[in-house]
Amino acid sequence: MNQVESLYIHVPFCATKCHYCAFNTYDFHKEQARQYLEALLIEMELYRLDSDGLKTVFIGGGTPSILSAESLERMFKHLHAVFEVNGAAEITVECNPGTVDRQKLELMRSEGVNRLSFGVQAMDDATLEQLGRIHTVDEVLRSYDLARAVGFDNINLDLIFGLPNQTVEGWKDCLKEVVALQPEHISAYSLMLEEGTVFYESWRTGKLQRLSDEIEAEMYHLAIDTLVRHGWKHYEISSFAKPSCVANHNLAYWDNRSYIGLGPGACGYIDGVRYSNIRGVRDYAEFLKQGRKPIADSEQLTGRDEKAETIILGLRKRDGIRRQDYRRRFGESIEDEFEDVLNKWIGRDLLEWKGENLRLTRRGLFFANEVFVDFL
Repeated sequence: MNQVESLYIHVPFCATKCHYCAFNTYDFHKEQARQYLEALLIEMELYRLDSDGLKTVFIGGGTPSILSAESLERMFKHLHAVFEVNGAAEITVECNPGTVDRQKLELMRSEGVNRLSFGVQAMDDATLEQLGRIHTVDEVLRSYDLARAVGFDNINLDLIFGLPNQTVEGWKDCLKEVVALQPEHISAYSLMLEEGTVFYESWRTGKLQRLSDEIEAEMYHLAIDTLVRHGWKHYEISSFAKPSCVANHNLAYWDNRSYIGLGPGACGYIDGVRYSNIRGVRDYAEFLKQGRKPIADSEQLTGRDEKAETIILGLRKRDGIRRQDYRRRFGESIEDEFEDVLNKWIGRDLLEWKGENLRLTRRGLFFANEVFVDFL
C-alpha cells in the first residue's frame, strides 16, 4: 500500500481568464462543468488504492468556488466515500472573491473544509481591473467577512507584486490593508510573464513595460520585513504564516513527497513517477468514460534528476534542506553530487549553510531561479 498522504484536485473553470494567468483554465459552462464532475468522480475511483489515508487535500484551479453548491457537495461526498481522510487533515479550497455565498461556505464547512485560499491579488480596484480580475476590493472584504462569520479560522490571501505601473508606495498600501485583515496565511508572488497570457503578448509587442529588478526586489523585501514585523513567519520564498498555520499541503510538494493529482492538466507524483493529465476537459472526460486514467505524460525520476528536484523544492523553504534528511533519502551527502554548484553559489552569497541546513541567503531568495537552474 503506497504512503500517498496528499491529494490535489484541479477545477479548470473561471468566469474569465486573468491577464497574467497561464494555468489550465476554461470559461465556465454548466454542461462542460457537469461532464467534468462526472469524469472526476470516476478518476477518484481509479486512485482509490493509491492512498491509505490522506492528511492534506487541496482543491485548486481555476476557480473551484465557481461550481454550484450541489456540484461541490457531490465532489466532497464522493471524495470521502473513496478515500480515507485523516480526521485532522488540512482541506483547502481556492476561492475567488465574489464567487462564494453563505450556502457554499456552510456546505464546505460541513464537508470538512477547514482552510480557504482567496485569490485577492491586489487591494485597489484600478489594479484589479488591469489584472483582468472580476472582483472589487469591496467584494474581497465581503467574502472575507462572510468566511469568518461562517466559522473559517484558517484563511490565506494571495497577492501579486511587480505589476506594470505599480509603485513601492502602492505595494506598501496593499500590504497595510491585508495586514489589517489578519489572515492566518499570506502568499506574495512576483509577476511572471508567461507565454499565452495577455500580459506576455503586451510585453512582447512593447505595450507593457516590466518594473526593474531593483524595484521588484525592493517590493519583495518590503513584504518580508512588513509581514515578519507584524507576526507572520516567512517560511517559504513566497509564503508567510501565523503560528501553526503553515500550508501543510504545499509542504508536501516542497519536501518532494508523493501526491495524487486529479482533474484536467493536474500533476501527480506516485512511486517516483511524476505524471500530468490531459488538459482538455472533453478529452479528459472521454478517457474516463472508458475507465482509463487520463495521463498525458509521465516520467520516472531517478538518480541526479530526483536529487536535483529534491534540492530545488527544498530550497524554496526558508529553512532549506537538512543534511540528514537528504542523506536518509539518497544514502549520500549533497556535496557528493553537487559540490561545484554549492561552492559557486555559496561564494556568491546566494546559498549558505545554517547549522545542518542548506538554504538560500536573504539575498538569494530573490535570485532563487538562477540558483535552481544550476542544479539541473
